[in-house]
Parts: sequence; structure tokens; C-alpha cells
Amino acid sequence: MLSISNGGEYSFSYPNPLLTIHIKMKIITTLLLAAAVGCAAVSCQKKTDVKLSAVEDTKAKEMMQGVWIDDETQEVNFMVKGDTILYPDSTSQPAFFKVVNDTLVVGEPPSRYPIVKFSAAILVFKNQNGEELKLTKSNSPDDNAEFEQHKHQPFAVTTRQLKKDTVVTLGGERYHCYVAINPTKYKVLRRVFNDDGVAVDNVYYDNIIHLSVYRGAEKIYSSDITKKLYASKVPADFLNQSILGDMNLSRADSDGFHFETVIGIPEATTSYVLDTTVSKDGKIKVGEMK
Repeated sequence: MLSISNGGEYSFSYPNPLLTIHIKMKIITTLLLAAAVGCAAVSCQKKTDVKLSAVEDTKAKEMMQGVWIDDETQEVNFMVKGDTILYPDSTSQPAFFKVVNDTLVVGEPPSRYPIVKFSAAILVFKNQNGEELKLTKSNSPDDNAEFEQHKHQPFAVTTRQLKKDTVVTLGGERYHCYVAINPTKYKVLRRVFNDDGVAVDNVYYDNIIHLSVYRGAEKIYSSDITKKLYASKVPADFLNQSILGDMNLSRADSDGFHFETVIGIPEATTSYVLDTTVSKDGKIKVGEMK
């Protein structure tokens, strides 16, 4: 029923309460849908803003081209060439970079350095310790020459093949154990921080170890071993930065021939020492050293 008050306001009354409830529910549903659409629009706008704010600053990249030196020591820090940062030493891997939101983003996974001040001749940013590093752009041909003299080349921890022969008696029989550590061209990247507190990737060559066990002239086991064999015993992050360093016969018993195997990160003090065991029937397994 429709009625009009003296103030000109409209009011409705329904004799059927179920109809009144139905209309109220419809109004609530409409309001909720409107609110949801509004939230979705705001969320979409936020995503668009984030996407726009993450756009690379190509002008800053162009200004960074050239050789940059430490303002205090006058030593060469790095060279920017295209979208790559090159380092003057021979072991540091060139790194992709970009400038986003006044931040220098280097490498993969990325390391981020907030830029404090930047012009065509001066670059100041904070290193991983929060310390400000001030660089100036070099105009000296001698500084450019450093990158020609020290061309990037991975470092070989093992420079030549190492052979180890051991004869051992087990159960009244003579066995010949043969180990050969062979350098390869497989690259291992190790992320370190240089003297300026900037992350760089040093590159090393991994090794493959050939292991053979003979009983007289009978071959019991013979195979090339890589560090992947030890994936169940060494955390993946550590293993990825490590090389297969060394292997030596430690003992022989009823379980077979035990070889002490070293897997370590180059130029670091940490390593895993594991037991590589070859049984008398030619089975190989990896365990902890006892």
C-alpha cells in the first residue's frame, strides 16, 4: 500500500511479511554486488599502478654507460656496457642490470641497491650493509684498458688430472682402487660480496671423478661420478655453488671400499665430507663419514 505524508514523503506498507523480507534481501544483494565491483575496480587500479611504477628507467641506464671508479681510492669498480655490468677481475661473472624506482637492480637472483644520488658523472648508492658507495665516471683510457687485459675467465680449482692408485687386501684377496680427478668445463657460480659490499658471481670449473675398483683383472665397478650423486646428502643451494673436490680411499671392510669424498664451495671454509662406498658386488652408495 502506498501513502503520502504531509511532507511529501513516500512510504510503503505490505500486508504480506514474506514479500517485505524478499524485497529487503534483494536490496542487500544489490548493495553487496555494487561493493564487490567497487573493490575489484580499486584492486585493478592498484595492480596497474604497481605495474607502471616498476617500469625500467632507460634514461638512467644510458647515463650509466662507461667505467666507474671509487671516489676515494680511484680504483676501477665496474664498467657498464649496454645492459651489462662488467668487473675488472677475471673471475667475476658479468651481470645483467636495470634501474627501477631509483634502485640499481643487479644479477639473478637480483640484488637491489638504493640510489642516493645520480648524475652523468656521479653515482652514489647503498651497498648490502647500508653503507653509501660513491663512484665517479672515468675518462681515462687506462681504466678502459683494464677490461681488455682482464677478460672474464672461469677459475679452475683443479688445473690438471690427479690420479690415485691404491692396492688393498680384503678377505684374503687383492683389490686395486683407482681414482682420477678430472677438471671439466662445467661452470659453478658462487655469489660473494666484494670489498665494496656489492654482490658478484664468481665462476669456477667443476670436476668429474672417475672411480674404478678391480679384483685382480676383474672389474667390480667403474664409472664417472659428478656432484649430483650427493644431492640427497647436500642441500641444493650449497651443492649448486660447490665443486666435487677430492676423493681418497679411507678404509675397506665387510661393506666394501669406503672413499672419503669432499664437496665444497670454492675459496670458502665450509665443505661436506661424505662416505662413498663401493660394495664387493659393484654397488655404490653415499652416506655419512664414520
